[in-house]
Amino acid sequence: MKVSPTASPPRLWSVFFTILLLALSSLQVLPASNRPPEQTQILKPFVATYMVTALGLEGINVTNSLSIDNPGESRQAYHFKSYSMPVGLLAFKKDETRNEQSEGFILDGLIRPLKYSFLQIRNNRTRRNVELIFNWDKKEVTNYHKHKNSKWVMDIPENTVDKLSYQLAMMLELSGHPDKTFHLNIADGGKIKEYDFTIEGEERVYTSMGSYKTIKVYHHRYNKEKNIILWCAPKLGYLPVKIVQEEPDKPDFVSTLISYQEGMTGN
Repeated sequence: MKVSPTASPPRLWSVFFTILLLALSSLQVLPASNRPPEQTQILKPFVATYMVTALGLEGINVTNSLSIDNPGESRQAYHFKSYSMPVGLLAFKKDETRNEQSEGFILDGLIRPLKYSFLQIRNNRTRRNVELIFNWDKKEVTNYHKHKNSKWVMDIPENTVDKLSYQLAMMLELSGHPDKTFHLNIADGGKIKEYDFTIEGEERVYTSMGSYKTIKVYHHRYNKEKNIILWCAPKLGYLPVKIVQEEPDKPDFVSTLISYQEGMTGN
């Protein structure tokens, strides 16, 4: 892979969120009737923090937190949050934060979002403010662009998730011992985007938190010359502990887990 000597750290923002919102990993969740109950793990609350780097430079700090009501029951309400901010050199060049949230419920091992929001603040001004409302009775989602004062409605397939909760769907899918390939439908930008994933096998990953036995998952994004590789640790409920984005003539962007707490959230 060629690395551009003129690559700039601020580009971390646009490229990283391609990783996180695809990636920090995905898969079409199979109907519950096709998933043996004993293979479906129940998600546990957690707080996980990642550091994103490129060319060896620290760029973005991302904290994901999951809270769950009615743990251990077949139907659980969830609230998943992701907060990102620049660090290091990038913090001096770009004053920007991003706050994503997804809430809904988990039923029989399937993620069913009810509301997704994305808020981007740059230099104390709202740059983007988006909200998606899922109506499962009508099988449609309403997309509100609050910063543009516009909205539209689109139909959605039965197994559709948002750009954040797909991470939870991926973790549940991996816990169910899926086939070598699988996919997930994501409601994004007024379209349903399907992303295919392939399990590459097992691999040990070393982080500042220690070493983890992981499942290596490969993703080639639809219509893009980008390869996303995720290493998901069974010990952490298949949470990604490392994510790498590869793209021709650009530096690799690496997201690595730097802290993890189970059963504690910032919600």
